[in-house]
Amino acid sequence: MRPHDLLLALAAAAASLALAAGPAAAAEAPVEKMTLDRPRGPAPAPQVRGPQLTLTIQEAVSLALARNFDITIEAHNPRIRESELTQQKAVFDPALASQLNTNRSETDTVSSSFTGRQRDNSAQDASVGLTKKFITGADVSLTFQAIRNSVNTTQNIFDPNYQNTTTLSITQPLLKNFGVDVNEASIRIAAATRDQSVQTYRQRVVEVVDQVQQAYHDLVFAIANLEFRLKSLDLARDLLRRNRIQVEVGTLAPIEITEAEATVAQRGVDVIIAERDVQEKEDALKKLLNITTDLPSWSIHVIPTDKPAYTSVRLDEMAIAMTALRKRADLENSRAEIEKRKFELARARQNLLPQLDAIASAGNQGLRQDYSESLDRMATSKGHTLTGGLSFKFPLGNRDAEANLEKSRLQLSQASTSFQQLEQSILEEVRRSVRRVRSDEKRVEATRVARRLAEERLAATEKKFTVGLSTSRDILEDQERLANALTEEIRAVVDFNKSRATLDRTTHSSLERFRIQLDNPAERAFKPTP
Repeated sequence: MRPHDLLLALAAAAASLALAAGPAAAAEAPVEKMTLDRPRGPAPAPQVRGPQLTLTIQEAVSLALARNFDITIEAHNPRIRESELTQQKAVFDPALASQLNTNRSETDTVSSSFTGRQRDNSAQDASVGLTKKFITGADVSLTFQAIRNSVNTTQNIFDPNYQNTTTLSITQPLLKNFGVDVNEASIRIAAATRDQSVQTYRQRVVEVVDQVQQAYHDLVFAIANLEFRLKSLDLARDLLRRNRIQVEVGTLAPIEITEAEATVAQRGVDVIIAERDVQEKEDALKKLLNITTDLPSWSIHVIPTDKPAYTSVRLDEMAIAMTALRKRADLENSRAEIEKRKFELARARQNLLPQLDAIASAGNQGLRQDYSESLDRMATSKGHTLTGGLSFKFPLGNRDAEANLEKSRLQLSQASTSFQQLEQSILEEVRRSVRRVRSDEKRVEATRVARRLAEERLAATEKKFTVGLSTSRDILEDQERLANALTEEIRAVVDFNKSRATLDRTTHSSLERFRIQLDNPAERAFKPTP
């Protein structure tokens, strides 16, 4: 095959790649929806076996979702926040308390009511009770106490005697710490923090999906560029061979061999650089996919099977911006932060009030020589007590509560301002991403024209060379121009796909594009990384 025919065939192959399908066609092919358990991608993650791993972009995303360290680490946080929420709810769990005491004493006394002028006392005390805090702020306790007492006195009717007591006590705040809102504030804040961690997990998944797409497309371009550089080197070597033949027969000056040899050497350097770039892009993708578990596994070759694809798209910037404002996890986090600050502000306002508590208790008591008789008397309320009262406390100056209120106001204002700033940043990011897609789309069209003109120029130079109207240097320069034009066309197509991926990340549409469905990781039991 003549040199210019070989390069034109290469150009045609590159053009067919650029026209292959819609944008990232493989990423948009219908796939089965899946519920992420840990999490999984749009298709089952391929098994890593052998020295080579061929991957579509779908399979690369699936592998990353199944094995990526960042996602695995981030998935722990919702479970941690769920545990913290449970801790806040546990404040209202009932508690069981019990106590057992025994005492024995023999002491001298001057009282004549004790036999032998020595007080001999033996007492055993056992109690069991339940305590619980209610959502209104009330602290309630129910306690049963049994006492056995024996003393060597002539004044006691019963010796030994048994006393059983049941007591119900209630302390209800009436001002400070009163009400459902203030007592549930910690639970609501913990729930909002848990929801924030879920959104952060979702955002991390979107970021990893975007990183995989970027790395995948970078590797595709690096491989294509290496192919072009190898073909360009082959063309230079073929021209060097032809020049040597023509110099031998005397139809070409020897300087033409030197020109061709210099070009072969330079294109050999270009191949070395392109090979290094492929290896670096391959390693970057391996790291995201977490397929390198030991040093030998780094030698696995990742072979992307999806080729660069381009189809013109129509973008509605306003609709895209509204989608971003509706779906962005960081914006949801900012909204949740505002809600948390509102809870804290409401609690801080309530804590300005003085502490006024209503205290009440009621108890039944039975005292008899026999334990069962003591229980019966207690049960029939023969002996009972009723107590009621108020407790008041107010710190003079109340500076702590006022300072906490001011801090809560400032934090709410700060959270609201941060939300507005984030909205503005998202809108700017959307505009920049849309502009980048449109710019790359124009680049693809322009590089197509440049590549076509480079093909025509090389063909014309080849014809001139056959009739002696051009030199081998002219051919080498035009070959280089065409190789660069091919590279730039593929680069433009790859950049277009990368810009589309960035736009998906900006609007958090990657999950829908790859048909990924996320469960709440806080609702799943912990599973160690395999």
